[in-house]
Amino acid sequence: MKHSVTTEGFGVRLRPVRTEDAAFIVWLRNLDHARGRIGDTVNEAGQRAWLEKYFTREGDYYFIIETAGGISVGAYGIYDVRGKSAESGRWVINPEVPAAIPSALLAFRTAFETLAMEELRVSTVSTNQTVLSLNKKFGFRQVSVTANAQVINGQAVDLVNFLLDAKDWPRVREKLLPLAKLAETQVREWEMNHRK
Repeated sequence: MKHSVTTEGFGVRLRPVRTEDAAFIVWLRNLDHARGRIGDTVNEAGQRAWLEKYFTREGDYYFIIETAGGISVGAYGIYDVRGKSAESGRWVINPEVPAAIPSALLAFRTAFETLAMEELRVSTVSTNQTVLSLNKKFGFRQVSVTANAQVINGQAVDLVNFLLDAKDWPRVREKLLPLAKLAETQVREWEMNHRK
């Protein structure tokens, strides 16, 4: 089941990552809004090597976020599975595409309904104000801050740690549904203007 989990809705789909996605992932992680906020990014050869190791790793689910028509617009991961707890992250989206809420809803549905997780953990770089705000909007509660937890571009950065419990998922889902439906219209409009 690891690499066959696919889910679709709100104008986007999460599909399992493939080796040929390496160039897209490197491009995505080097966008201005992502660089320095999600970890150091290697070149395409390094990303391919990372993906080859990923394919052999258990408890790690990495997805490409696509429009319904198949245009890649982002990436998302559910990983570091420990029992019924998993990390949610590796989340980067082309900022031109309003796919944040739709992709998060699909990822949470995958985690809580398909993979039967009881909690999702998120660690966000303390300077990434956009994602810190989204974590709270998505119902995550802040549980701690880990000082100097990661080195990005040679600088030690703090990580803000959050949790979302499965019992809170139905309430979060209902709250986000109207926003996801609005975003779906916007994603479809963007896709119409950017067909391959």
